[in-house]
This record gives sequence, C-alpha cells and structure tokens, in this order.
Amino acid sequence: MKTTWAFRASTLALGLSLIAASGASANTARWPGTKASIGGAIAARIIAVKCSGPLTPAEIGELDTYIDESQTAFMTGNKANQRLSESVFPQLARDYNQSYSSREACDFTARDMVRDMLARVRAEKSEPKKQAELKQ
Repeated sequence: MKTTWAFRASTLALGLSLIAASGASANTARWPGTKASIGGAIAARIIAVKCSGPLTPAEIGELDTYIDESQTAFMTGNKANQRLSESVFPQLARDYNQSYSSREACDFTARDMVRDMLARVRAEKSEPKKQAELKQ
C-alpha cells in the first residue's frame, strides 16, 4: 500500500515539475532550476536531434551518456522509481518528439535551451572530479 502511495506521489511531483518546466521554457532560453535533470537531458537530446544543428553528434553522445547513467541510478533506487522511470520518461520523449517535429519549433530559444542543458550536464559530470581534487 505504501509503495502505491509513494508511486502516485512521485508521479504527481514529476508531472507538476514537467508542467512547470514546459511553462517556464516558453518564456526563457534556460531550463528551470540550476542543475541537470534526466527529463531536461531527454528533452534537450530530442530537441537537438529534431532541430539538427544545436549540438554535434559528440555532444549528443554526452547527453546520451548522462541520460543512461542517471536513469540507471534512478531506477535502482527502488521499485517505485523503476515503474516511474518506465512510464514517465518514454512519455516525455514522445511529447518532445511531437512538439519539435515542426521546423517552426526549432527557434533560437530551443537551441539556447539545448546548449544550457548540455552545460549543466558537463558541470555535473565535472563535479566529482573537482571533489576528488579537493580531497588530495
């Protein structure tokens, strides 16, 4: 019973964040918040591929690596996270795929948002390296 409640609460929280992110992204060229997220990286990857040009194939590969590693870590947390991941992230990818299937959606704001998320992913990836250097 607790797992079902936790799953519903997690789904609701993620849904509300996605709604807030989609509303905020229409007004700015940055993702909401300051850190990289799995959902933001998925969206940035879809936009980069659909809009052909904001990122190189190597940069898209960086997003792919981040998505794979983050999603795996999230899913191993518990069963609720696994179910959430299996239902929400594919839907998110389908929604962004549909939203950016037209060339009109590929404006400068979308391209700026892709670059912003890549910068956040790179910053998060370099964080463990910085911490290791500080310990030495």
